[in-house]
Amino acid sequence: MEKKIKAYEKFIEKASQEKQTPTELAKLADLHQEMVENFQFERLIHLIITLFFVFISLIILGITAWLLGLNGFSLMTLPMVLVAFIITILTCFYVRHYYFLENHIQKLYEYTKKLRN
Repeated sequence: MEKKIKAYEKFIEKASQEKQTPTELAKLADLHQEMVENFQFERLIHLIITLFFVFISLIILGITAWLLGLNGFSLMTLPMVLVAFIITILTCFYVRHYYFLENHIQKLYEYTKKLRN
């Protein structure tokens, strides 16, 4: 998805700087609106996934802390610590990806303003 957004940003930046007839500009604006809507949908899906992972991560971290408080660190708690570590790492990657989507879609809004003017 990151490659698609970056490629589209390059395309729309180049296309918005070229001289175009009003008809071509209207077609470009329609295409841009469609692409922004697609990227917004993608962002929404990733927001839901990110929130799910954050929620699961907090629950697993809470359970792990509770188990460590009861038993201390032992072979019984090691699997839960590993699961908490893996889920936390995955959550970090999802947050990073969502951050990328959010920032680049905000940039696309600037091109929407340029195309409308």
